[in-house]
Amino acid sequence: MGVSITKHGDRVVAGIPDQLTVGNRHELKNRVLDELERGERKFLIDFSQTGYIDSSGLGILVSLSKKIRARGGDLRLASLNDDLKTLFELTKLDALFQIGDEDDGLAGRPAPLRPRPPAPLEGAAGAEWPDLGPPA
Repeated sequence: MGVSITKHGDRVVAGIPDQLTVGNRHELKNRVLDELERGERKFLIDFSQTGYIDSSGLGILVSLSKKIRARGGDLRLASLNDDLKTLFELTKLDALFQIGDEDDGLAGRPAPLRPRPPAPLEGAAGAEWPDLGPPA
């Protein structure tokens, strides 16, 4: 079974079966870009049936996000299991994508979103410190 494309209200929903990998990333890309060319601007990728995303799958999501935003559109992700949520957090992609909870937006409702993590404060743990040279 491949990527499914359905319409819910004003949002195009792409359903990803089992995995998003090098094997089906082009199908997702082509199907979403076809809808973008038809004038659609609101997209939701439904991961309720997805258990695994490889690096090429993450890459295609980033690529789609850029293309959709360049056309004034909106891309949201929904129904990620705990492992996929962790993957997005570890790769810091949770700051790029709007990620909703279970079934968000699938009934045409706007998806409530998790807030994006704040940018690190200057001098905070993990932030870059300026090089002040050797001690005096």
